[in-house]
Amino acid sequence: MAIPSTQIAAAIPPPGPNGSLSIQISSTHPVPSPGDGEVLIKLEFSGVCHSDVHSIRGDTPMLTDVAGHEGVGKVVAVGSGLDEQQWIGQRVGIRWLYSSCLECEICAINHTSCPYQKNAGANVPGTFQQYLVSPAIHATKIPPGLSPDIAAPLLCAGIAMYSSIKKTKARPGDSIVILGAGGGLGHMGVQIAAKKGLKVIAVDKYALKFLWVFRSSMILGQKLTGTRGEKKRKLCLDLGASEFLDFTEVDIVEAVKASTSGFGAHAVICTANGEKAYEQSMQMLRRLGTLVCVGIPNVPFKLPVTPLDMIVKGLTIVGNSAGSATEMEELMEMAVAGEIKACIEVFDLADILDVLKRLENAEIEGRVVLKIPE
Repeated sequence: MAIPSTQIAAAIPPPGPNGSLSIQISSTHPVPSPGDGEVLIKLEFSGVCHSDVHSIRGDTPMLTDVAGHEGVGKVVAVGSGLDEQQWIGQRVGIRWLYSSCLECEICAINHTSCPYQKNAGANVPGTFQQYLVSPAIHATKIPPGLSPDIAAPLLCAGIAMYSSIKKTKARPGDSIVILGAGGGLGHMGVQIAAKKGLKVIAVDKYALKFLWVFRSSMILGQKLTGTRGEKKRKLCLDLGASEFLDFTEVDIVEAVKASTSGFGAHAVICTANGEKAYEQSMQMLRRLGTLVCVGIPNVPFKLPVTPLDMIVKGLTIVGNSAGSATEMEELMEMAVAGEIKACIEVFDLADILDVLKRLENAEIEGRVVLKIPE
């Protein structure tokens, strides 16, 4: 196929992030050329993450003008050192972990924590555009059984929760609390944890503007339709949660303890970004429990835990933003097998500003996916 010199992109106008959701559709963005060991990808869809809101506003460091890190598309050109027959036409995904050095002593343990890593939509151009290049070694091959719009959320929301659940080291029958259970990350985590045999306690608001209704003929990840008047409780319970708690109606700390023989949960994953949510997350843990920090705060704060708490209770606190290639493959296998499915709503790239505002106001349930212009 003929590759143009310019492309359509949703870009942050100069001079860059200014504290607001400034973004505009450009049709003159340059198309990059793949270098040694790189592939050029024509993107088809990109998921939208709440962290994109942080990047575009400048809450977190952003050194590029194009955000996005859940992109799926097909390889249309390769750089030197790669076999065209192996790559041309291959559908691949671009994740937050765009690349890591794979050579330092940190990578030798876990390359997702590489201090030299590059992140799509943060310090290298992201997926809110038609074309981008990627190191072939870091591109995620998408199984033929997954449609590109459904695969996109697995590249961040899905893998972040899959890896977070593994980091808890919870065993079948253990209790796990997911704060923000009805959101883009949370609803994936509910499914994954339930499939792993964990007792899932979902925490979120009860009211839901849209109910994601699965069609009777639904195959894995088929698009969802929305109707008003239903509740997030049903979504979480349908996806495998054993209990749903509305944090606006009950004392969730006491409710969790009541559901766990008074000890508290074995693990808590906090996808919410508020200080109160993290404070309650600590309070819900039993002795020897694990908290996984996932939600990025709008403003910095410190976790409410003392050295004495850590010593006496034997708690573990970890953070997580990505998963390994092996974990990604395991997650893809679950998706192909029909064990998990992303609840999505598809918009055109031109609608990105409206989508970002809805995310900023917590008006999105499930995951938004943008259709990239052909």
